[in-house]
Formats: sequence, C-alpha cells, structure tokens
Amino acid sequence: MTEQAVIKAIHDDVVICGCSTSACKSCSGNSFCNIKEREIEARLPGEIEASIGDTVEIFLPPGKTILAGFMVMIFPLLLFGLLFFLTGSIWPASGEGLRVLGGILGLAGGFALSWLYSKLTNAKNLPRITGIVRRA
Repeated sequence: MTEQAVIKAIHDDVVICGCSTSACKSCSGNSFCNIKEREIEARLPGEIEASIGDTVEIFLPPGKTILAGFMVMIFPLLLFGLLFFLTGSIWPASGEGLRVLGGILGLAGGFALSWLYSKLTNAKNLPRITGIVRRA
C-alpha cells in the first residue's frame, strides 16, 4: 500500500506525516474521512534526505497491513468465541450470562494483547518512506 503525506516533524530516522493536499482533495470534506487530523509515523531511510513540508511517498507492505488488521479486529473476536465456548465447557450448568462474561473477557484480552503486540513491534512495523514526491 502506498500513500502520499506531508512531513510535519523529523526525529532522527522517524518522521511524523500528515495528509497531503492532493490526497485530501479527493475527500471533498467527506464526514467519514478524518485523515486530515491523523498523524502517521514513518521510518526515513538514511539515503533519502527530506525536510519538513516535503510531500513523500510512504509504503507499507501488504503483509504488514493484513497482519495489523487481523490483530486489531479478528484476533479479539476469535478470543471472544474461544472463551465463550470454553466457559460453557468448563461450567456446563452455567447460563448464558456467564458465557457472555467469559466472551467479553476474551474480547478485552484480545484487545489488550493486540495493543501490547503493537507497542512491542512498533519500531519494525512502521511504514517506510520510499521517495520524495515534491519538495517544500
């Protein structure tokens, strides 16, 4: 996946980027689009010299995008289902309330594990700047 963004700040080899003007024109103020306020961290390779205000191309490999989506959405739902049925297997006489509580605990645990994974692997999972589209 490739996107264009404008560099807002540079900290060593990590840059903070925002929405580029050309990318936001297609949005036309759509109420579902909130990328204008969102900031993206990306890794700046040593061979690319960029400065604040430059429009750059950011690349995130599809495999990492799919893994991120899995960790955020699918993994917690799988833990919900697993703990829902596991609670029913451990306490067969329990009602639906206890099973739902077990499922909700699985969902919360899935989100917590997803957040922890994100914090531990953030540095290596950052998107990478592949080039400069336009200088400031």
